[in-house]
Amino acid sequence: METFTAIFTQLGVDNSLVPQFVIILVVFIIAQFLFLGKLQDVIETREEKTVKLESSADETIEKVQRMQSEYKMKIEEANRAALKNSTDKKQKITQTYTEQYKQTEKEVNTFVDQSRHEFTKEVAGNKDQYLAEADALAQSLVQKIIQ
Repeated sequence: METFTAIFTQLGVDNSLVPQFVIILVVFIIAQFLFLGKLQDVIETREEKTVKLESSADETIEKVQRMQSEYKMKIEEANRAALKNSTDKKQKITQTYTEQYKQTEKEVNTFVDQSRHEFTKEVAGNKDQYLAEADALAQSLVQKIIQ
């Protein structure tokens, strides 16, 4: 204990230590009541709000990611539906024009066959007539040569 007394004496501690301690304690209690308590409330409120904002930011980010994935799914679905719709329309148009083409082709083939048949008949009919005329002309030529 003498060692402590010697150290305190060297530090300049005397009988005024107890009143100084009481004054500091009273000032601390008053500061706690007037300033430090309110400062502690402000610090706690600020921390609570920042932590809540951080958690609400995480929730908002999750919500945005969900909305983004839903948006992508809807866009892909719309693209698939549009592609299917256009493909179906293209197939219907192709089928319609293919049927029209085949019908027109049949008509053209029928017309060509009829024209060929008629031309063949005409050629056959004219052939007999020209051969008959050729015989008559040949006879006439022979007679002119003989004369």
